[in-house]
Amino acid sequence: MNRVEAQQKNVFLVPNAEDVSLVGGCRAGDRSTLELFFRTHAPYVERVVTRLVGPTSDLQDLVQTTFIEAIQSFGRYRGEASLKTWVTRIAVHVCMHHLRAGVRRPVPLELVPVSHEPEDPTPRADGTLSMRQLARRLYDLMDGLSPKKRVAFLLYVVEDYSLEEVAALTGASRAATKSRIWFARRELLAAVKNRPDLRAFIQSLGGAESWR
Repeated sequence: MNRVEAQQKNVFLVPNAEDVSLVGGCRAGDRSTLELFFRTHAPYVERVVTRLVGPTSDLQDLVQTTFIEAIQSFGRYRGEASLKTWVTRIAVHVCMHHLRAGVRRPVPLELVPVSHEPEDPTPRADGTLSMRQLARRLYDLMDGLSPKKRVAFLLYVVEDYSLEEVAALTGASRAATKSRIWFARRELLAAVKNRPDLRAFIQSLGGAESWR
C-alpha cells in the first residue's frame, strides 16, 4: 500500500461535514440519508468482514447486522471519530461475536471478490500454491486461533492498521493488542513449520520487526 492509499484508508479522522449531515439525517430516520449512509460505507464494511471471518455464506447477514446495529446506535454517536471509524468498529465486534459462536459456513474461494483478498507481495511462477489457495489455507489455519488473536492479526497485517488503530477498533489496550498479534503469528508459523510456501506467505504479511 502506497502513501496515498494509506491516507485514503485512514479511518481515524475527525468527522467531516458530510458525516455531520449524515448523522443528523440518520438520527431523524430519513430514508434517503440512511440509504446514502449504507451505500457510502457498505463496500468497505463488506471487505473488512470478509477478511476477518474468511469466505462464508454468512457474509451478507454479518454486513446487514453491522448496519442494523449502527442505525440503532446513532443516538450514542459522539463525533469523536469519523463515521467510517465508528461503523468499522461495529463491524469488528459483529465479527468477533460471530467467530466466538463458532459457526462456520464456508463458500468456495472462487466466489470471493479478488478485491477482498490480501495482496500477493511475491507473485509465484514456480508451481507453488496460488495466491487464492494460500489465502484459503491461511483462513483454515486461523480457525485454530482465538477470535481476539485472529482479528487483531488480520487488522494489523492484512488491513494494515497500526497497533493503536487495532487497539481502538477492538477495544483493547496497545499492550494486549501487540501480544495478540505476536502470539497469533507464532501459532500460525508453528502450524506450518513443514510448509515453506505457507510459512513464507505468513512471514510476508506485515513486517514482524514493525511491531516487536
